[in-house]
Amino acid sequence: MKSWRFTFLKLFFVFLLAGLTARLFYWQIVSYERLAVAATEQHLTTVRIDSPRGRIFAADGNLLVSNQTAFLLYASIPEIKKDLEQGETYEKRIEAIVNQIQPVLLEEEISKLREPGKLSRRDKETLSANLTLKIVSQLLMPEVVWVPLANKVPLPTKEKIGALRVKGLGFENQSERFYPEGTLAANLLGFVGKDTEGNDKGYLGLEGFYQDQLQGQSGKLTQEVDASGHPIIAVDTTAAVFKNGLDIETTLDRTVQYTLEKYLFDSARKYGAKEASGIVLDPRTGQILAMANFPAYDSGKWEQFKDVERRNSAISTIYEPGSTFKVITASAALDTGAVKTDTICPCDGPIKKSGYEVQTWNNKYNPNSNMAQILQHSDNVGAAFWAEKLGKTAFLEYLKKFGLGAKTDIDLQGEETGLIKKSQDWSEIDLVTNAFGQGVSVTSLQMASAVSVIANGGKLMKPYVVRKIITPEREIVNNPKEVRQVIKPETAGIMKELMLSAVEQGEAKRIIPKGYRVGGKTGTAQIPLGGKYDPNKTVASFVGFGPIEDPRFVMLIKYVEPVPIYGAETAEPTFFKIAQELYTYWGIEVR
Repeated sequence: MKSWRFTFLKLFFVFLLAGLTARLFYWQIVSYERLAVAATEQHLTTVRIDSPRGRIFAADGNLLVSNQTAFLLYASIPEIKKDLEQGETYEKRIEAIVNQIQPVLLEEEISKLREPGKLSRRDKETLSANLTLKIVSQLLMPEVVWVPLANKVPLPTKEKIGALRVKGLGFENQSERFYPEGTLAANLLGFVGKDTEGNDKGYLGLEGFYQDQLQGQSGKLTQEVDASGHPIIAVDTTAAVFKNGLDIETTLDRTVQYTLEKYLFDSARKYGAKEASGIVLDPRTGQILAMANFPAYDSGKWEQFKDVERRNSAISTIYEPGSTFKVITASAALDTGAVKTDTICPCDGPIKKSGYEVQTWNNKYNPNSNMAQILQHSDNVGAAFWAEKLGKTAFLEYLKKFGLGAKTDIDLQGEETGLIKKSQDWSEIDLVTNAFGQGVSVTSLQMASAVSVIANGGKLMKPYVVRKIITPEREIVNNPKEVRQVIKPETAGIMKELMLSAVEQGEAKRIIPKGYRVGGKTGTAQIPLGGKYDPNKTVASFVGFGPIEDPRFVMLIKYVEPVPIYGAETAEPTFFKIAQELYTYWGIEVR
């Protein structure tokens, strides 16, 4: 009997030992990684360290975009609970905290609005209620020891909250974008928002295009914490290494940008334009000297503006260019020899094609016109005459060579392609209407870039905004790039004189200041609505360059739905106001 009991006990302990061994094997070998992670999560916390974003400079070295110190306001739940008085509930303490900090944060929220002074009482109450709900929701999150309450808190607001001496609240350094020049070039610069994980990310313009270079490399710091969530000591210090974002220097000239914005915006308001765009570029290099859009927005308050206001319409909105396109048609016809400067167009009445009648813009006709006279009168019939002489195949080939129907590949996020029909989709009427800029769509940049070909001896240069990227080791310089020779230098020289004649003998010759030898062309394109063209809603534009002998700049001015509706009465006067300022600024001789 005793022997049986002894054997039973031995077997029991053998099985017990085997079970414990198997369980230990499972914990230490099979489930090691899972349990290690769980243990780490219980006593380690990882903090993301954002690297300072790269700065953006104007061509003269002045800052356009920089960074300034901001703060993350957070709450330590264990700290708050530890400080509870006898009989006080956590919920009661939350109420007290909210009553203290909410008014300060609300004041900051209001200051970030687009127009704080116009905030109604009702909207303020709604904003206040939403802010309170947000803070309370964060503080009541289950199973957390640390919660963020407000991001990008500026120093004055931090100091106000700090003076309240609320137990359990703290701050961590952050960085936010700062714009020393205010709203200058906002649509070109873009803005910094958040990605899906809540991290800073650049959108649109330079901020979006150069996101990878500007953002740098974020690091992380892993810390051991006690039961209350307080840091004990930093471990894994190698993971804390991060790299600053790279600085970039642009081609933007602050004086030119300011001048463009001043006259473009003032005139847009004067003419009641729905939208406006302006571009000034150097035709010799393709460098963008200035680019502006109306209405403008504030990159520092980007959330308060609609998507349509934040986009850079100079590169992202396509439109039918109207009569400015006639200089492209003329260049192609001249370059192929299809017409010469003294080729005579009958131009004695409307053209009938495919059941359509093509008229001049004022229904007046100028029989026996040469090339200069057709441009001076902005004659649709004359432009159609050139296109028919040229032919569809050659016409489409030259549009492609001028860079139309394709992106310019400028270093800005948000560029659109434009619209040129494929050859197989053309009808008989398309060749005629495309000749004077109807039925074809371009961006403002495409049109300015195409005209720069004429100003630059027939060469198309790739437009660009960033001149160099500055790394710790070296500077990566972006040099001018010639895309192709589009037309012969001789053709470009003839076209410059024809465009000078179009300005000095054109419809608006009385408003042109004397001595400013500028080549250019107006455009007034009716806006297509519901399959028809609205005669009272137009895109009015003017594109030109100067001085004619050695063009220093190409400039395009465009208004959407201005009153008066014609480019000669809106865009052209604006162009010359800006041109006069540029001649003075650059010391260009007035003859």
